Amino acid sequence: MSVPIAPLPALTIRWNATEGPVMPEVMEDVLAVPDKRAARIADITMRQLRYWEQVGLVVPSVRRELSERRTVRLYSFRDLLELVVAAELRHRPGISLQHIQRLVAFLHGLEFSAPLRELRFATRGAEIYVQYPDGSWSGDPMPGQLIYSQAIALDLVGAKISAAAGRDEGSAGKVVTRRGVQGSKPIFAGTRIPVASVQRYLRAGFDTAAILAEYPSLTEADIEAARQFPAAS
Repeated sequence: MSVPIAPLPALTIRWNATEGPVMPEVMEDVLAVPDKRAARIADITMRQLRYWEQVGLVVPSVRRELSERRTVRLYSFRDLLELVVAAELRHRPGISLQHIQRLVAFLHGLEFSAPLRELRFATRGAEIYVQYPDGSWSGDPMPGQLIYSQAIALDLVGAKISAAAGRDEGSAGKVVTRRGVQGSKPIFAGTRIPVASVQRYLRAGFDTAAILAEYPSLTEADIEAARQFPAAS
């Protein structure tokens, strides 16, 4: 007898979707954190973080060598999502890093460019299951196996990353202008996100939920503030 399985909530990540010219303009505005903070968010060591970068499992979007001994690494929201999912899999009993690497390489072969953030994962013992966009699961689990109870809830992963941004709740809905931040353009208080970036989304027809999916550190009050704020000339 099969057991009913409730749907798993998912975090919408817009990456290769057809948003037209809006996406390239705002890519640089999303959350980015340095490597030490990224390691804390994922609850892994710096040694693990460096090794995962070395083997190509999760690579920071920004890597700049300032000198022979100093390299700046910044992890975007999308990088962090991949990092936290990989770390969550690695923390599950019986799941090795080699297992995760082999699975990611296999999924790359299926033409998923960023499987750790494009797909859903679940574990049962030492097995990893993958849910594809059509809703099917790899590994053909039996109907009675409650793999959803071991699934990685991407909405909770996103909430964890957003909370790590450390934004003051009192700054929601406020717009400020600071010299030296994004060229002294109006930004949302407590962030580095220009108001104009959100206004571009609004002009393109995106609703509040879609914009918040791209900017998890913002709130509905911020989106409303962008609606009311004079558009950039």
